[in-house]
Parts: sequence; C-alpha cells; structure tokens
Amino acid sequence: MKQTIHLFFVWGLIALLLGGCWDRKELNELGIAIGIGIDMEGDQYQVTAQVVIPSAVASKSSPSAGSPVVTYEATAPTIQEAIQKMTATSPRSIYLSHIRMLILGEEYARKGIADAIEAMMREPFTRSDFYIAIAKNNKASTMLKIPTPLEKLPANKLFASLDTLTKTWAPANKVTMDQLLSNLVNPDIQSTLPALEAVGDIESSNEKGMDATKSISPGTILRFSGIGVFKKDRLLGWINDQDSKGFSYIRDKVESTTGHTDCQGGGNIALLTLSSDTQKKVIIRDGEPVISISVTNDSTVREVNCKHMKLSSMADIKEIEAASNEKIVEIMKHSVETVRHEFKSDIFGFGQLIHQSKPELWKKLKEEKENPFMDLQIEYKAKTTVKKIGSLFESFLLEYKAKTTVKKIGSLFESFQKEMKE
Repeated sequence: MKQTIHLFFVWGLIALLLGGCWDRKELNELGIAIGIGIDMEGDQYQVTAQVVIPSAVASKSSPSAGSPVVTYEATAPTIQEAIQKMTATSPRSIYLSHIRMLILGEEYARKGIADAIEAMMREPFTRSDFYIAIAKNNKASTMLKIPTPLEKLPANKLFASLDTLTKTWAPANKVTMDQLLSNLVNPDIQSTLPALEAVGDIESSNEKGMDATKSISPGTILRFSGIGVFKKDRLLGWINDQDSKGFSYIRDKVESTTGHTDCQGGGNIALLTLSSDTQKKVIIRDGEPVISISVTNDSTVREVNCKHMKLSSMADIKEIEAASNEKIVEIMKHSVETVRHEFKSDIFGFGQLIHQSKPELWKKLKEEKENPFMDLQIEYKAKTTVKKIGSLFESFLLEYKAKTTVKKIGSLFESFQKEMKE
C-alpha cells in the first residue's frame, strides 16, 4: 500500500513537471525590442523601445517597404511600468530578450543611472551582453528615432559600430551590463560609458524617415565620440577622443589603433598598432605608493610624410620608435591630469590596484586622505617596436621631392642664363 502511494506521489510530481511553459508567448504576440532608451520626464521615467517590424526585415521584402523599426514611448513612475504601459499603443507585448543597445539620456545620467541598471538586471528575459551608451547633449529617445544607412536596424548598427571601434580605434570602448555593474559596486574604481552623439539636422532626418538614408550624405549621423566619466552612478562630464585613448592604454583596452608621431625636420608618420599590452604595478617608495604603468606596443608603418626619413636606416626606425614612446606617454599623462583636474574621479582603477596588492596601505590612505587618487605618484613607460614598414621599402616621396627640387633648380638656372644673354 505504501509503495502504491509513493508511486502515485512520484507520478504526480512528474505530471507537474511535464505541464509545459506556463508563461510562454508565441512569436506573433511579441514586439522584439532591439534598443531601449531611458530619459527623465519631470520626476517620472520616459522609456523608448525600438521594435523590429518583421515584414520589413524579411529577406523577400522590397527596399522601399518602409522603416524596418518602429519606436514606442511611455512614461511612468518606474521603468518596468513604462515598458508594460507601451502595450497601450503597441499591438504586441514588448520583448526584451534581444536588446542590442541601452541608451541613457544625458539629463538622466547626471542624476544617477542605478535605477536603470537595477531594472534591466532584474528583468528575467533580458540578457546582459548588450552595450550601453550615453546620449551626449541629447535624449535617448531622440537617438533611437534617427535612421541609419548600411544597417537596416539602427540599434544593430550602433552595436556593430561600437564593436568595431573597440577593436580598431582605441578612444571607443564597449561596455556591457556585467562590466558596468561590476564597476558600480566597487568603491575603488569609477565607471565610464561611451558617448553617443548625433551630428546634423535631427529634425529633418526624422521627418524624412528612411528616405534620409538613401542620400549619399545623410542629414544626420550617429557617432561615438569620447567617453563619459562617472562618480558612483552619476555622470560628471566628458573627455575627448585623445584622452579616451590614454584611458584605453592605461586600462589595457587597446586592441588596435592608428596614430601619428612628428618627425624631426617636419612632417609626420602614421603608425598602426598591431598589439598592445599594459602592465601596472604598485611600488612602495619612501612609504608611499607609486603606480608604475608600462605599455608594450608592436606597430607597423602605414604612412610616411617626413621630409628626411629613410626606412632602410635602423637609426631612423629607432627614431620612430622613440617618438612613438614619447607620444604614448604624453597621451596617458594628459588623460590622467585631465580627469584629475576636471572630475577628481578614479576611472583608471589605481585605487583598486593598490587595494588588491597592498590592502593595509590602501586602508591607511583612505583614512588619511579624502581622495587618494589626487595625490598618487604615477610613472609612465612605453616600448614601441616597429615590426613592419608596409609594402613599400622606401617612401617614393623622397625621390619625387628630390627630382622636383632638381627640376626647379634647373629651371631657375636656365632663366638666369637667359637674362644674362639679354
């Protein structure tokens, strides 16, 4: 009898497990959001969702089928309420599992972004691999309404652009939800987010819709420019591309980038970074911590505009390497001093480095100083190695300029002789 009761109990549990997905939703009931924007409207949250129109992105749809996305907006006391409230205008429930970009308006970011991170992380259907950016000098809702060329889906375009920029152009760095959350809960490092900027006539682009992307020169473009500096969860301000590149070098976030150095005697030379590695350590000197930053950089020559430079000369190669070392150190130093002077926010993680290697010393520093970051001694080093010089061994410009100079001298001499005869 007992065995029979146990058997019924087990089968009952199995039956419960085989009940299926109680909260399932069919695909034709969902509005798939690929971009979410969060702004403040008074004391309430204004949430904008960029939703895919399936028929417009189908492979057989014609190029003139219209916009492939539509935006919905709602305002409510909480972010999740605003998202659910969109069903008042959307025929489908907004589905957040495929978000590619989360854009935060500047006004909202300056008040604190912790609420947005909390809401997005708590949402069970949201993954954490999307990228986050700040709408510089603008609202997030505005950014999500600007059509983009090349990519049908604007949020996908922003995701791809940020991904490519991180790999090829050091001033821009992608930030995921996990990375941002890790920085926000760590008191020894401050956060940064990429700055998204709209350039051009925004109103005209919005009026034209997808027609604006059919022009050779679109009326408005979206671009990532510099990074936003935070203190805890509040945006303080912006640093430009050059200082952002210095930040990337210090944080070891440079995969590849292109820069230039000046040549002695005039002109400049462009170098492509093939690989970069940054090592940081804490050195104790006279009882005080010193941050040692060392960058190892492998580069290739991409462009030569120098008046006197022979790439076949090892002395000239060493000169290029030395100039590159000076430039990298200068960029890093300027970045740190800019952030110190304007924001007093340790976005470089120096405090975290000291805490990890010398916890007792860091505890003492925090007790003695309100902001230890402001007085830290920092030493910078860079070692550049030119691995390649491109497909041209020597610059043809030297020979070209030399021939041009000879022709000019010959022409002047002929003119002089003619005048003498006359």
